[in-house]
Amino acid sequence: MGFSEREQRALDSIEDGLVGSDPKLASLLAIFSRLTAGEALPAGEKIWVHSHRPHQELCWQLAGPLLWLVVSIALIAVALTVGNSGDSGACWTWAASACAG
Repeated sequence: MGFSEREQRALDSIEDGLVGSDPKLASLLAIFSRLTAGEALPAGEKIWVHSHRPHQELCWQLAGPLLWLVVSIALIAVALTVGNSGDSGACWTWAASACAG
């Protein structure tokens, strides 16, 4: 089984880029190519790509902490609103006594 013309051009392009960027690695590739020259190529595999799945998993991983953050901020806002709804001086009085003690 050989490569199609398109596949061979792609491989040649990769080889040319490799020779220019990393001559030592290109040398190792040439040795490997000589050692495996007489061997048959393995059968092609069908690889399924699910491009949307990693993005969905990331969204679900972020949903829990984000929900916790929103609920926490809402509870703090409610507590501050309820705590400041009466005499605002009383609120600061207990804070001052807590700091002094």
